[in-house]
Amino acid sequence: MRFHRSTLTASLILAMTMPPGAQATNGYMSHGFGTKSKGMAGAGSALPQDAMISASNVAGVVWLSEQRLDIGASLFSPHRNYTQHASESGIPGNPPIPIGSDADFTGTVDSDKELFLIPHFAYSRPLDDVSAIGVSLYGNGGMNTTYRSEDTTMRLGTYGGAMAQPSDSNTGVDLSQLALNLNYSRKLTDDFSVGAGLILAYQSFKAKGLSSLGSLAADGNPDNLSSRGREGVFGWGLQVGALWQLNERLSLGAAYQTQVDFERFDKYSDLFAEDGDLDAPALVNIGLAFKARPDLTLAFDVQHIWYGDVDALSNDMTKNIMLCMQGYTAHCLGGSQGVGFGWRDMTVYKFGAQWAMRPDLTLRAGYSYGKQPVPADGVLFNVIAPAVIEHHFTLGLTKELSKRTELSLAAMYAPKSDLDCGCLLPLSGGPESINIAMDQWELELSFGLRF
Repeated sequence: MRFHRSTLTASLILAMTMPPGAQATNGYMSHGFGTKSKGMAGAGSALPQDAMISASNVAGVVWLSEQRLDIGASLFSPHRNYTQHASESGIPGNPPIPIGSDADFTGTVDSDKELFLIPHFAYSRPLDDVSAIGVSLYGNGGMNTTYRSEDTTMRLGTYGGAMAQPSDSNTGVDLSQLALNLNYSRKLTDDFSVGAGLILAYQSFKAKGLSSLGSLAADGNPDNLSSRGREGVFGWGLQVGALWQLNERLSLGAAYQTQVDFERFDKYSDLFAEDGDLDAPALVNIGLAFKARPDLTLAFDVQHIWYGDVDALSNDMTKNIMLCMQGYTAHCLGGSQGVGFGWRDMTVYKFGAQWAMRPDLTLRAGYSYGKQPVPADGVLFNVIAPAVIEHHFTLGLTKELSKRTELSLAAMYAPKSDLDCGCLLPLSGGPESINIAMDQWELELSFGLRF
């Protein structure tokens, strides 16, 4: 027991001290949680297999018959860029925004920093035959871009930051989130369980290269808009779930997570709507798991994310900028109805399969699809957050190392997805002037211990 406690403590400390990195896949949500689920494209809210089930459905923890520790990390690599096709804006004498890489302001600019380490940790413990507790720690978000000014025309920066403030020429944002889920689950009958989890969260953010947008600040003083360094804030939310084992072959799971209420970003109160208020959206997972054969299990999940309920993410960009320029300050950056990224709600469909090839080896594969949340007329702002991924293809496996230990792997590839701008603002180059694009891959490794 002393060994188990020391291992648990060391694992938790290691996971908490590692940076959560960036995971802009379904909007800015990860495509899945836990290496086994990720091998099936994030499906599995009705298929408890490891302690990370609490990140998707807290009601699943009680179905794990033994104490379990899962710890791992992924290497996540997103490739992001924007392309400017126009050589002039609708404002005489001004270059189009964003600024490209070529001498005439056109061209493609790639984001720097393309490799991130993202840890996860989970522990579960049965209290008796019908109840269990658990804890999971995971990264859950991440808009991240870094466009170097030296890659843009005359080193002006993506949004021309060098013209407004020479020290603010590199452009990008970095949003990282970390969630700690403390949960309890209980079987109400032999085939039905419920669970609840308290989510304690932390998010940090920094932005640079946005000083040229200072005239759009609601308070008229853009001192909390760009290059204010990194700021961290705390938040909390709840998750409730249920899992029903309909028969020996079919199970149904459902879980709802509330909006995570974060403190406001004081250093970026001139950027996000409502004086820097950036909450994490509510979401729901509904899943089925079907045992087609003793060695073959199929899983299907539907996830809906309410990005449209978070003003800083969903408020319209074009309409609000136009109203701001007409003198309606509530619609300016940081205002009570301020400029946002225009994100819409997102529904993701996840399909997965796992095959117990041998008693000690299980293979997995999966695919997911979700229409990306960025609107065409919002591309100008979403250059710094090009969350346009729609398809995920995954593979995975678990190898039993002993009766108590196992090693799991998951690989994900999201092919390139892009979006042309339906730009109406004169400071851009007009319709179809801007294109944003992203593709990504991820490789995750985790270690599981039953005791």
